[in-house]
Amino acid sequence: MTKDFYIGIDVGTSSTKTGLWRVDGVLIAEATATYPLHRPQPTWAEMNPYDWWQAACTTVRAVLAQSNVVPEAVGAVAVDAIGWSLVPVDLAGEPLCMSPIWLDRRADAQAAHLRNYPDADMLINLVANPLDAAYLTPKLLWLREMQPDIYAQTHRFLEATGYIVHKLCGTFSCDFTQAYGYHCFDIRHERWDEHALDLLDLPPDRFPTLYSSCTVVGEVTRAAADTTGLRAGTPVIAGALDAAVGAFGSGVARVGQCSDQGGTAFGLSLCVDQVIVEPRLIFSHHVVPGTYIFQGGTVGGGVLRWFRDTLGQPEAQAATLLDDDAYALMSREAAQAAAGAGGLIFLPYLAGERSPLWNSDARGVFAGLTFNTSRAQIIRALMEGCAYAVYHNVKIMEAHGVRVGEWIGIGGAAKSEVWCQIKADLTGRPFVIAQRADGKAGDNTLGLAVMGMYAVGACADLAAQIEAFLPQRRVYEPDARRHAIYQEAFAVYLDLVERVLPAFKDLARIGQSG
Repeated sequence: MTKDFYIGIDVGTSSTKTGLWRVDGVLIAEATATYPLHRPQPTWAEMNPYDWWQAACTTVRAVLAQSNVVPEAVGAVAVDAIGWSLVPVDLAGEPLCMSPIWLDRRADAQAAHLRNYPDADMLINLVANPLDAAYLTPKLLWLREMQPDIYAQTHRFLEATGYIVHKLCGTFSCDFTQAYGYHCFDIRHERWDEHALDLLDLPPDRFPTLYSSCTVVGEVTRAAADTTGLRAGTPVIAGALDAAVGAFGSGVARVGQCSDQGGTAFGLSLCVDQVIVEPRLIFSHHVVPGTYIFQGGTVGGGVLRWFRDTLGQPEAQAATLLDDDAYALMSREAAQAAAGAGGLIFLPYLAGERSPLWNSDARGVFAGLTFNTSRAQIIRALMEGCAYAVYHNVKIMEAHGVRVGEWIGIGGAAKSEVWCQIKADLTGRPFVIAQRADGKAGDNTLGLAVMGMYAVGACADLAAQIEAFLPQRRVYEPDARRHAIYQEAFAVYLDLVERVLPAFKDLARIGQSG
């Protein structure tokens, strides 16, 4: 039987989405399953790995059932997942504890200890990433110090992608795009570094085998077939970081292309062809061989959800009555306010901040509120604040001489016309949504499907294939007058950040004592 279908499983922070794609790039079926994020302490953010696996099984079964595609026709299955998610597992590959994810900052003390190492600069240069609490290295040290029994029982240190891959095919793996979370990964030579492992006193035999993202690492086991509905023997590829696949699935496959992600996390991924060490930002392999992604990320993407749940009852109620979406209603309301939100600036650090601040104590701030401030201006300021936070990273990237070419929007925020226009006006460059032949945007599961095709030889060129599947462009052109307003407002944003940074630590202490 011909293998004309490919499955992509996208394990995100709030849900898992699985897509079943035909070999010609047509989406046949998709399904989503949600799960909770747990915050048992103020700086913790953890998830149950079993929830990811259950969601993967549920959604794979759903797309097969919806499509009536027989499992024998599936050519490969590919997985991506959230980053910096530590999953210690036993010999059978079962999780030994909850997984602290990218939002988790419990390991601040361990990160500070690492930054004081005499060889701290060597570790940063080795992996081209900062020593921050969000990364896997401090979380490993936290586990060793705070939960020594679990650390001692661990057979392999996995991350979310590797965990799902193991559940599917039984292989203990870590792909290059996820390995950058460990400061014992030599990003230039794509191997675990013996000196760094020795320096960190980490056992080499507990780290999984490294693979490039599009490598077939095993086949679906009989047990996984029974649970997912897939055919035993279906090829499973190593998979990747969700940000890397999101960039690729949106059309970022060549040097200079950049994705602007808007979801639970906001960030950007610029495709480059050489290692760049910038400790204020994030750097990893891309899924396209020979390339990397230079990244920046803010935790502010959830601000509209916070507003909806805390202050947005009118939108939530209206959405129910009108059979509409609360976010769409808020977006239309924000469009009623002018660029600059009437002089209102918002710092979107509701869960601390990642690049370039790397500050666990950072807090959300409104500056410029008056009695004349409207609800529309508040919502617009939330959107603009997220855009400023991402743009902050762009300016640092450009200082390294990299060329930012086509700017491609992905994620939920790309559905908001006002948010897309804000980003075009702020940056002064066209903001693009790459679209399939049916007018819909590309996404992670499309990227995973193409990776699966490439892995088993069904396509010869990753970049050419994703371009063929995304032939259309919707373009938001920048407005010169609004660009000037935003450049002035962005300068105020940067000044405000510097002024309030010293207060964050005191505010965090007060908040924890209350």
